[in-house]
Amino acid sequence: MDNELKICDECGSSYFAKSSIMQSLCPECGFILYNHPKCNHVFHHGKCIKCAWNGNKSQFIKNLPPNSQDDYS
Repeated sequence: MDNELKICDECGSSYFAKSSIMQSLCPECGFILYNHPKCNHVFHHGKCIKCAWNGNKSQFIKNLPPNSQDDYS
């Protein structure tokens, strides 16, 4: 299944399983929390067409110091 959707344990967004190297995190949360490869998001109708992330951010990520989120989506 190329377009299998999963739900991110951190932010709750759906994401394409193949788009993340983490089993339970979307590419965005994997990038912010573990510096994994970043998706260069292209949004269409509220979701990234590359990874399906919808822009959600967990409260934990929202509370990170501003400089730790530089260049994050």
